[in-house]
Amino acid sequence: MIAVQVGADLTKHADFDQLFRQWLGGTSPLGSATVDLEQFLAGGDGSLRLGPAWQDDAWRVSWQADFLADLPSPADRDLCRSAIDRLVQGRAEVVITGQQPGFLGGPLYTAYKIATAVALAELRTAAGAPTVPVFWSAGDDDDLREALQPMAWDPGCGVMLRHERHGQRSLGVDRMIGAWQTADIATGASSWLQGMAGRSELAADLADLWREGMATGLTWGRLQRRALLRMFQGRGLLVVHGDDPAMHAAAAPLYETIWERRDEVREAARRGGTGLESAGFGPALSEASIQRFLHRGEDGRRQPLPADYIGALPPATELRPGVVARSPVQDWLFQPVGVVIGPGEVAYLKQLEPVYSLLDLPRSPLLPRLFAQLGPEGHGEFRAWAMELADRDQDSPADNDPDGAQHVAAVARAELREHLQRTAGADEARADVLAQQVVERWARYLAGVVGRENQRRRRRTGDDHTSWLRPDGRRQERSLATVAAAALWGEGLVEALAHAGRRHLDAGLAGDWCEYLLTVPEP
Repeated sequence: MIAVQVGADLTKHADFDQLFRQWLGGTSPLGSATVDLEQFLAGGDGSLRLGPAWQDDAWRVSWQADFLADLPSPADRDLCRSAIDRLVQGRAEVVITGQQPGFLGGPLYTAYKIATAVALAELRTAAGAPTVPVFWSAGDDDDLREALQPMAWDPGCGVMLRHERHGQRSLGVDRMIGAWQTADIATGASSWLQGMAGRSELAADLADLWREGMATGLTWGRLQRRALLRMFQGRGLLVVHGDDPAMHAAAAPLYETIWERRDEVREAARRGGTGLESAGFGPALSEASIQRFLHRGEDGRRQPLPADYIGALPPATELRPGVVARSPVQDWLFQPVGVVIGPGEVAYLKQLEPVYSLLDLPRSPLLPRLFAQLGPEGHGEFRAWAMELADRDQDSPADNDPDGAQHVAAVARAELREHLQRTAGADEARADVLAQQVVERWARYLAGVVGRENQRRRRRTGDDHTSWLRPDGRRQERSLATVAAAALWGEGLVEALAHAGRRHLDAGLAGDWCEYLLTVPEP
């Protein structure tokens, strides 16, 4: 049994930026997470939002056949058929979330997103509005660095294991992640999972999936889907692939509209950035992302359509959306009644609101995912350690900052503010906002550097019990791999996440957004 207890207040959590904290606390001019959650659970006006994807037989029939083959049991296949039938007949709606496939299933927050979507679907269904959880596996992404970042804790060696960097070059810089062959990326992970197989039935099943994927030439996107479906077995989860040509073909009408109005789309995205600035935040989308918001996918690789591209729009089967178009394409296809997001997604989704208005696309409520920290069972200092880490006050004086990091950040902010006033002509208020944004990001990077150096020191002194709590000095949910955690702690972890997800939402309705602490057996 993995115990779940309330941790730090997310609205004051030092690991997250001001925009996210204000959105959770309901003090942001850009909206309130609690209000969005209330809207989601209210069930709308009774008229169902039917996603065009479910009405497109050319995609749905082929997807369903492949998807059924990936489900782990006959009971799951029956559950899936029933859910799809309800969606096709307009008797259910979806709540959606997504993430790219990554090493050993991607970062742990992938599981937190899914656990939240499952809990939301259950709550809304129980309230009389049938809802199905959907996960968009963004296999059309090509961010190699992010995909290979997650790590596994090896209890035998007492070290964090990661993908070998020298093997990354062979994967190609523009290769879509979902198209990778399992053998290109999973050899070491498969060996590690075989060593974990005796820990639980779930660990054994995951080890079998990796071994089978290696033997049969399964793509990375397909293996990730099978792993997530096994972890969340019996919970009615549907998974779609972001690099599915037939799914993008179903979005052809939207792609045509976006392309015909591409100048207006770009201007709307810029206008959203200006709105963020007016609210005291910086734009979340770069000009390069705004200019090149569509990509062409071919032979497992993708290339952005140049900003000055004047040829005919490629067939929709070959199109893949960039950051500006991905969420609109997802929401047009599936018409979700809610979208589960993390802290890094709030700003750019808020910036896209003018794009949604331009395309006459409903803006679904944005719903915060679960935040959790796994810690050692019986470790008397775990709660104090986690709470102290979360409650760091970035504006506290140096005498409350024993390692000096906050003092360094405060000095950097003041120096940068003066530099912006002197060299860029920014007024004091504008310079202060810009300096704060830069220093917030830099301070998190600095915390990672300090954490890694402390980890090296602990290894030298033999005091390395925190390696898997905050690998490389970074938040555990960003650096510990989903499948690695599932192999270490088995079905008990999935059950604990389901419980934590429900508590997260119940508390969120009262405006009490907190991180949760899960005490797990020492691995």
